[in-house]
Amino acid sequence: MSLTTTYEIKGLKKVQAAIEKAPGVAEPIFQAAIEGTGAIFAKNTQKNNPVPWRTGLLTQTFQFNKEKLKAIWAPTRYYAIFVHEGTKYIKANPFMPKIMKKAEKEVNQLFNQALTKFRNTLENKI
Repeated sequence: MSLTTTYEIKGLKKVQAAIEKAPGVAEPIFQAAIEGTGAIFAKNTQKNNPVPWRTGLLTQTFQFNKEKLKAIWAPTRYYAIFVHEGTKYIKANPFMPKIMKKAEKEVNQLFNQALTKFRNTLENKI
């Protein structure tokens, strides 16, 4: 699916500054937070059916792929983009923003916890 949806983390500038200040300490903490978003997005993909449901195959194909300080949560069915964006025959049903909106509070909590852990780690090293 070629659609890109970006999730804005509240306090991202603080997170970026923390990583620049002490990358060896910050990177593993924030990588763990990024990896933790997979379970949050999975839960919110299933909860109250934000993804259109006809056969259930689309919902079952979501995958979480993680990289260094980056993660991707997306369906792998070839027709996902057509469901999301619509065609001249099918009305668009943009499900990714619905999933992200439902997950927003938990994701922000996760990153706030990571930022607090980073601060505490730095304070203990000083």
